[in-house]
Amino acid sequence: MRAADAAAPKPGFHANAAAALGTPGLHGEVDSFVRVLAVQARLAKGRFDGTAIIVTRLLKVKRTHLLFAALNLILPIVIVEAWIVVMLASPRLVAASPPPIRQFVQKVYRHFNRSLIQFEPRCARYDPELAYTLRPGSCVFGNVEFSNEYRINRAGVRDDEASLEAPDVIVLGDSQAMGWGVDRPATFAKRLERKSGLKVLNAAVSSYGTVREMELLERLDTSHLRFLVVQYSDNDLAENRTFAQNDGRLPMMSQGDYERAVQYYASQRGYYPGKYIYRLLLKGLRLEEPEPDQFRMEPIAPLGEAELFITAITRRQASLDNVQLIVLEVNEKLDSPRQFIAAVAERKSRTSNPFVRALITIDTARFLTPRDFYVLDDHLNVHGHEAVADALLAVIKR
Repeated sequence: MRAADAAAPKPGFHANAAAALGTPGLHGEVDSFVRVLAVQARLAKGRFDGTAIIVTRLLKVKRTHLLFAALNLILPIVIVEAWIVVMLASPRLVAASPPPIRQFVQKVYRHFNRSLIQFEPRCARYDPELAYTLRPGSCVFGNVEFSNEYRINRAGVRDDEASLEAPDVIVLGDSQAMGWGVDRPATFAKRLERKSGLKVLNAAVSSYGTVREMELLERLDTSHLRFLVVQYSDNDLAENRTFAQNDGRLPMMSQGDYERAVQYYASQRGYYPGKYIYRLLLKGLRLEEPEPDQFRMEPIAPLGEAELFITAITRRQASLDNVQLIVLEVNEKLDSPRQFIAAVAERKSRTSNPFVRALITIDTARFLTPRDFYVLDDHLNVHGHEAVADALLAVIKR
């Protein structure tokens, strides 16, 4: 190859850049080329900066929308939670609310807020035959609408020691008769004692069904007993049915189960932000742990329920032949009266058992009104206890 051929220009931009650099008059073209490149670089940078600005603005808009959406979601939750807290602290406001709102707040209180005395270690103790009794001594128990002192005798019931000795009247029942929410002198048992002049022992214990009530009666002095008052509630059905299905035996919770129930209800008392909305969500999705002392209440005809009640009552009858049995039911759902008492009155006429045939029923639905119950709590207040005491007095004086 010749030297001239080696130096020949190759195709390319400006044909031969090396020659251009060494050729007079071409410095201006190179300068122009450099300026073009600079302009293109600035344009490219401008497009990049513009894109970055657009993306940044879009992100800001998106964050704003997300923040707005989050506020739209969180703000109603905060408002509803705050509303529930206020309503739970304002029973009078609940009482003045429309029925759907009142019922909703009552359910929140009863499922997520209420303490149960039978699972308060200060006030109750485990019992292998009865699951629990009240703890002898004294304690204070309360909820939103009340706070009361409990003086408990050696038998584990809410009465004094003297009442254990040969009472004329024994009252059996659950928390309604025990006096949940009222002081001991205000219970219908003690009101009846003052009005009748008879010695009355209040042996009712929270959440007992008929079977455990009659089991507790085995521990009490019935040597001078003239009247046995049994207060019934619709939730007695689960216990009475279990007793019948197990051939006259009631399975009892273990001490470990009882202690777990104590821990469960202790955890209900604390509050944390969003508690009620969170618990309602879990309950709605059926993800919440079931309450340890709740039993499924399968529907039953009134006569069937009355039959189970009488089966439980007659588990002990030898020493009660000369005792007048008085049966009443306390049920807060006054707008839908139950037929249990009427069924018991009908069922007693079909038996040859003298203790059952002579029983007297009291239909409390005829005289109890909403003002006789607490607003949030489904228990009798002082007015309700007074009304029940007067009804019992009328029967005893016959």
